[in-house]
Amino acid sequence: MSLIVFTAVMFLKNEVELYSENNVSLTVEKPTFITLSEPEVSESGLDLTQVYNMTFLGLDVGTYTLVDRSLQNGTSIIFEEIKNTGWIPYTFSMNVNNLEDADFKSWNPEPTVRLDEAIYGPDPTTNPYGVFTTENVEILVGNVYVSRSLQLGNGEWVRELRHEISEFAAEEGVLSKNLWLPPKHSSHTWLMAVQEPLFETQETEDEWIEFSLENRLSQLNWLTPEGPYVKLELTDDPRTELAYGYIDKRTADLTSLEWNETSPSPFFESMMLNAEITQQ
Repeated sequence: MSLIVFTAVMFLKNEVELYSENNVSLTVEKPTFITLSEPEVSESGLDLTQVYNMTFLGLDVGTYTLVDRSLQNGTSIIFEEIKNTGWIPYTFSMNVNNLEDADFKSWNPEPTVRLDEAIYGPDPTTNPYGVFTTENVEILVGNVYVSRSLQLGNGEWVRELRHEISEFAAEEGVLSKNLWLPPKHSSHTWLMAVQEPLFETQETEDEWIEFSLENRLSQLNWLTPEGPYVKLELTDDPRTELAYGYIDKRTADLTSLEWNETSPSPFFESMMLNAEITQQ
């Protein structure tokens, strides 16, 4: 019986469309026996939030949350979070659709430079996945971050990164972010959609990619509606080795402000506007 239940959870899937706005279509491919409720919808400032409760055979097993943040310059930043609050692992695929004729540019053409590991320890995170360009929109796709909440010895709560998923399947116009979510873990991912080029020139984009690969404290990879999670410095507590949290100075994204002064671009402007929201 347990094998039948496990097979049902893991391999029988169906797909649900959860977002279709501004030339962006997002679907979730989930285990068939996990049911999504009608969403609880709320608005706060520039954010439209939809929260779906997930149940398996009538038992609560987690939530799926989508936040659509519409910035003043017309950019949309869409955040997705899945929380597994149950005791059964499950698989999900968060899909970006309608990319049949899109051009793609990787933001990870070469390995990243390491942080000072004596201060920060290892940081396995990389640049966002890359940019898809269609006739009507450019979409910068972030990676998937699977983590769990962890309380340090000093009482501080942080996110312990279990792994970053930075390689996705792209077939027949669909980019699939496939993940395995263990019990009591969460996943975060995001994308930025702009109705114009993210950068004024290809040269500026190339310069930024090269700079961000070499300057790990400048690129914000793990974005959430509350702000970016960044690598915390090591302490005597060994659990800080892969601990991430919010740091006000990093959240302010002074790097985007500096770059926008010399190379004005919708990407830098959008990151600045997003930083203003998360600092409020």
